[in-house]
Amino acid sequence: MTGKNRFHETYTRAAGAVAYVAIIDEKGDEGIGSAFHIGDGVFVTARHVVDGVTIKEIATTKSAHLREGAEDKMVPPRLLTIVDGPYFGRDDLDLAVFKVDLGSTPLPSITVSDHTDYSLSENDLVLSDVLIVGYPPIPFTTVPCQVVTLGQINAVVRVWHSTVLHFIASAMARGGFSGGVALDQSGVALALVTESLGQGHMPVETGYMSLLSIEPAVDLAAEKFGFSTHGSYPGRYSDALFAAKFSNPSGRSLSSFIYDASIYIYDDDRDVYVEINCSDEALLSEAVSTFDALTPLYLEETEGSPGFYMPKENPPAELLIKAGEAVAHIFESAGYKTVAVERSQWQLKSKQ
Repeated sequence: MTGKNRFHETYTRAAGAVAYVAIIDEKGDEGIGSAFHIGDGVFVTARHVVDGVTIKEIATTKSAHLREGAEDKMVPPRLLTIVDGPYFGRDDLDLAVFKVDLGSTPLPSITVSDHTDYSLSENDLVLSDVLIVGYPPIPFTTVPCQVVTLGQINAVVRVWHSTVLHFIASAMARGGFSGGVALDQSGVALALVTESLGQGHMPVETGYMSLLSIEPAVDLAAEKFGFSTHGSYPGRYSDALFAAKFSNPSGRSLSSFIYDASIYIYDDDRDVYVEINCSDEALLSEAVSTFDALTPLYLEETEGSPGFYMPKENPPAELLIKAGEAVAHIFESAGYKTVAVERSQWQLKSKQ
């Protein structure tokens, strides 16, 4: 089976969940970008598509395939109206979310990946095939046309202007793809199309496309709309209550995935344990003491697991997160750079 055929069913399921965003900028010029539906009327797009412009129109252009019992129901393309948002991520993120009125007619949604920057290692996703869907303008066409292309993730990188992982894909970066979705073969959204990585006045490298990892989109949609990847509490389901990795800029690392300190707090509502590691023994001792002052710990003697601790009591999730953030502050105050952070909200919500 060819690569195109392998992805054809994936594309058919996703096509009706991807919309174009027609805009008018501050100069009066018209432009176009893309957005995709992740459920409950919530759409994800790139910030630069909708920030500081007039949104002229949002619409899908492909029939939606909806499963009803044993049959597929075809729902025609339609115009959409924003009822909440757009909301933007942090300044270092080219990310926005908004909500539309779906009315009584459902719209297919795209499942988003649960991966996080913390959970990805340096070789994960490299050479993975991806399907990219968006609306780059096609000259002389009478209406916006959805364009789909196959690519491959060639590198997973960290960039100076953002704390979130970017994926470099072997697809041509074209205006209009911005805000579009990058899917794996099963149809799960791994990332969204953001900017072309250009430097100064140098020509943009058109042979590659930059994709922003989907993780912050999940977090922003959970914060603004209560979006959940698991149908219960907002956000993703994870037993990692709080986790972070840090690098020491004073040392020269030849890999952006090598870290010099970390904290990991596991809480599955039954068992709790904490891992704190640092190559600097004095700083490690300070970090452990800081955590211990907020909620006492004892060192679990486990072979091959240095820095493995158990709380002496049964602290609530809020206190564990507070202690984890205090440790993170210790590392940052010592000049360490945060390279990945993961937070889970379901434990907090489930106890309210």
